[in-house]
Order: sequence, then structure tokens, then C-alpha cells
Amino acid sequence: MDTKTFILGLLMTNSMTGYDIKKTFSMSFSFFSGLSYGSIYPALKKMETDKAITMNIQVQENAPNKKVYTITDKGREIFIESLKKPVVEDKMRSSFLSKLFFFSEIGQVDRIVLAKQYQEIIDAKEEDLKAVNYAARKTGDAFQQINYEFGLRFFNDLSNNIQETIKKLEEIDNGSDQ
Repeated sequence: MDTKTFILGLLMTNSMTGYDIKKTFSMSFSFFSGLSYGSIYPALKKMETDKAITMNIQVQENAPNKKVYTITDKGREIFIESLKKPVVEDKMRSSFLSKLFFFSEIGQVDRIVLAKQYQEIIDAKEEDLKAVNYAARKTGDAFQQINYEFGLRFFNDLSNNIQETIKKLEEIDNGSDQ
């Protein structure tokens, strides 16, 4: 899903500021989406120009004014049509797997260090996802909860897979599986 469609989806239920969109993204979608913070504001500007959303300034006392974005009927149509398009194959990329393929070129210590570093990254992502458990279960609809649970299983499975990989690397490095 591209950045614009993702944002339109968030705006389907209620108006949001750019900050709200960034916060929702980081809490709920960062584990499966390639969207970046840097793409949100340019997308908002483009969608406003294209009349898919409107922006209103909310004046606040003792705080900066807020730009609040609301989806238009045109934006709703664009979102629904995009959502109905066929799912395409995910292009999975992994810097760890790319390196693992060539691990015969580096020493035992380096192989184990890199694998354990990757394990720490994945475990941290899993913990970040678990940290929003209450919010995901409290505010999400049934489909959003299914999505959240999918993410939990995904990172748990990936963590287990990396643990198995580390065991295999240790076996190879100990000379028991050459």
C-alpha cells in the first residue's frame, strides 16, 4: 500500500493531524509497512492539492496551531478502489539474509555477533509491538486486531527462526556440522 492510500485509510474514521498520523503509523503499522515519516507530509500536501483531503487550521491558545486533515468523498472513493485492487507479492528484503549467504567469508566470532545483533533488533521490534497491546486491543476493530496479532506471530516466528539459525551457526563453528 502506498503512502497516500495508507493515510486515506487512517482518515476514513476520523480527522487527524500529521502528528496523529505519524503516531498511529509508529504504533500500529511500522512492522509491516515500508512507509517513512518523511513521506507523510509530502503525501498530505499532494492529496490536498488533488482534493482527496482537506486541511483546516485549528487555532489553539498557548500552543502552536494544528493542521487537521479530513478525507473528502473523492478521497473515500480513491481509498476504496485502491483497497479492492488485487494483493501483489511482497518483495521481502533482509540485510541479514544477504549477509548470511556469504558467512563463509568471515570468521566464527563475526558470524555469531552479526546473528545475535539481528536477534536483538527483531526482539526489540517484537517488544515495541507488544508495548502497544492495550491500545491496539482497545481502539482497533476486529480486522485491526487480527492485523496486530499477525504482527505478533510474525516477529515471534522470526525471532525463533533466528535462534535456530544461531544454533546452526554455533554447530558449524564448533565443527559438528561442516
